[in-house]
Amino acid sequence: MTDTPLGTAHAAVPARADARREVLRRRLGLAAMVACLPYLTLKLLWVLGVDVGVVDLHGTGRGTWIAVNLVTFLMDATAALIAYLLTRPGGPRVRTWLLALPMWTASGLLSVIMLAVPLGAAQPLFGGPNPFRDQDGFLEPWVYGVVYGGFIVEGAVLMGAFGLYLHDRHGPLLHAPATAFARRLPAPARAAALAAAGLLAATGAVHLAWACGARFGLTAERLAELDGTARLTQGVQAALALAAAVGTVVAVRGLSRVRVRLPLAAACVGSAAAFGWGSLLGALGALARNAQHPSSAFMIAVYAAETAAGLLALGAGLTGLPVANRSTAGETGGVGGAVGVGAGAGAGAGAGAGEGAGRP
Repeated sequence: MTDTPLGTAHAAVPARADARREVLRRRLGLAAMVACLPYLTLKLLWVLGVDVGVVDLHGTGRGTWIAVNLVTFLMDATAALIAYLLTRPGGPRVRTWLLALPMWTASGLLSVIMLAVPLGAAQPLFGGPNPFRDQDGFLEPWVYGVVYGGFIVEGAVLMGAFGLYLHDRHGPLLHAPATAFARRLPAPARAAALAAAGLLAATGAVHLAWACGARFGLTAERLAELDGTARLTQGVQAALALAAAVGTVVAVRGLSRVRVRLPLAAACVGSAAAFGWGSLLGALGALARNAQHPSSAFMIAVYAAETAAGLLALGAGLTGLPVANRSTAGETGGVGGAVGVGAGAGAGAGAGAGEGAGRP
């Protein structure tokens, strides 16, 4: 929290504001913990062999099924742990990067769901398909509603709580204008960020073309899967990637006097979405496909570019944000030290939220 002199006429106002933010952060963290429960419960039941909501595994081996569900259980359990830490009085007593790295990954995976699922749910109103009706008989329709509904709430409140935490820990950096932030960023981090922006712009354009009906680079099997809901997801991925490219350029080139938290939020969430959906879901999914349903070389190239963009953006945060934060603290006389390695990966995403992941 920000220290204020005792005995001054205006000291109580910041103190009250800090207290209100702390109460809100703790409540949002608690809400995030509750939002994780449905998904964690389902995953635990599936790991234990209780196939509630499962219609047909379609030949998926029991060992593979358990392994996949155990991994995804641990991923969401990590989110629940972060949410718990954010409920602690005064905030988590850990280095920022320990929260920022998993938050960066989570924000990327969840942001696409948070945008695409509500848009997809509105399709029946316009004569489109119901995205919660399982077309392949794998899971009961209610499972999708429970899981994705929980993801939407979890993402919103978790990023909000993390943003309030960052506001208290690193407010001077996040409130600085982009012009000042760009001057404090070291050259190697700037170069990595601009390279990431170029890749994000290119892959975003490809996803936008696919969302609009383009067929280039896609296999016949992928084209058959590209229904209205899938096109909406492609459009959301395109929007996030292009917003990340613009936000990155604005932040590292200092093209505006807007507070840097806004372009950083776009850059962090968009790069994380490209990494999460291009690498964790796209590339790994391509590797998991059998020989009868391979991905095209172009699709694999897009996944590789998204993976590289995410890693470059993460590298820029790892190397650049601590330097920029120390410089900001030195100029403002603030305390709190460096953002810590990797804080930039989640700083913009959380601050933007605080101020205002395929099959389950």
